[in-house]
Amino acid sequence: MTTLYRLSLIIVSVSLWMYFLISSIILTPLLVLLWLLTRPFDPRLRLLHKFSCFWGAQYIWVNPLWSLEIQNKKLFNDKLPHIIVCNHQSLVDIIVINSLFKHFKWTSKIENFKLPFVGWVLGFNNSIPVYRGAHDAYARFSARALKELKAGSSVVMFPEGTRSRTGKLGKFKDGAFMLAKEAGVPVLPMVIQGTSAAVPKKGWIIRKKQKIFLKILDPVPFKDFKDLSVKEFSSMVFEKIQDNL
Repeated sequence: MTTLYRLSLIIVSVSLWMYFLISSIILTPLLVLLWLLTRPFDPRLRLLHKFSCFWGAQYIWVNPLWSLEIQNKKLFNDKLPHIIVCNHQSLVDIIVINSLFKHFKWTSKIENFKLPFVGWVLGFNNSIPVYRGAHDAYARFSARALKELKAGSSVVMFPEGTRSRTGKLGKFKDGAFMLAKEAGVPVLPMVIQGTSAAVPKKGWIIRKKQKIFLKILDPVPFKDFKDLSVKEFSSMVFEKIQDNL
């Protein structure tokens, strides 16, 4: 990588982070206003979520170095609740999934709810906090998640629990699969490829021009895993995602 090319990547990265800050300052009051106006007749916050998806997706639209290809979008039926599980390569995964413009609730560690802008979007959208390390972490999480699923909203989870440092698929935690068996709803696996090369886990500078892929896999109906153990079910979904990476 030449010095001039690296300098150009730094300039683009700084410009995009500045755009994120300015756009967030502008869009935050609109988020609050939309929440106030629509909450009485839109308890699932579908309109607010669409606005939040726009907020995230625009950062791909304005980036001259990134392109996104979404495959099998029709497999995501957001009229039915699913537990959506996806590999996790980068912070960019969030705006990639927002680019679906499908209805769901995010799950995120409670610390992220305290961040400016990001935390406010999570909070106003009734996203589901994860209390890592708490003795009753799963009980508190599942109570909220089951409530949203019962109301008809899908729930997005990264079963690896954290971003991959290498882009390779990490070991799955049990939470998503315990929840699926408890709720009796289908699981929708998704695969993201290319975001770890776009922005690494430990860094903020865009590495290079990058094409990003989001592939939606066939839903796994409840009848296909209701008799499996959590570990068997987790392994089955792991293999589906791994095979498509």
